[in-house]
Amino acid sequence: MRIYFQNASIPTRAVDRLKYRLSLKESQARQVTSEIFGYKDWTELHSELGSKAASALDEACDSVTLTERRDYQASKLVASSIDLHGESADDFVRWWQPSAANPQKEGGDSTETPFAGSKEEMSFHEALSTLAHAAHQPVGRFEQALTTGIRRTENESSLRFAESIADELLSGNRNREPEVARHLLEALARRGLPRSILNLATSLDLGDGGPKDEKRAAALLEQLAKSATTPDDLKRIAESRLGA
Repeated sequence: MRIYFQNASIPTRAVDRLKYRLSLKESQARQVTSEIFGYKDWTELHSELGSKAASALDEACDSVTLTERRDYQASKLVASSIDLHGESADDFVRWWQPSAANPQKEGGDSTETPFAGSKEEMSFHEALSTLAHAAHQPVGRFEQALTTGIRRTENESSLRFAESIADELLSGNRNREPEVARHLLEALARRGLPRSILNLATSLDLGDGGPKDEKRAAALLEQLAKSATTPDDLKRIAESRLGA
């Protein structure tokens, strides 16, 4: 049951909702989302954008079609073997609503607008641009724009630049703002960036910028040490700290 799209805005939004709800990596969320839309993978989905008339979204489907679509999507979720944290695939699809124009959050409120082209995206890029040309600027002035952008951007270079700003706050290349650095690291670590996970573990271990939490710091180091995607140099640091 393939669903066709004119552009990637709805699939990308579905990826974001899945990723943040289940704490998945971007690649895994894209794979599962592609499969529930009837594609082999994200590359195939993108290759079909605009190739055919767009399929009706959930709101335009009759009840029989919508039920069949959600049954199919739930079956694909089950086949993907991702951890739904105890929720049934049927209930999860009813929350996720990946093929809806206006998916609803739990409680009935509309979901966040897509990030691309939004005011939040503009604020994020303005913050990055300002900080790129003014190392003396307090990063805390831009914290909300940065954390929102880190959570939602699909632009890898922007994400990496935000990570470099957090690094500079820690290294002393910018004025020290430990609480701001901790908040940025939390957001970056949720995106799965290994260096930020390591830096967050250090901040937690030292109590820098927030409460000390040695147990969570150790768990983050263990995560890095076991992950196949952790660069070798960071893996060695994580293993060394765990050993110590």
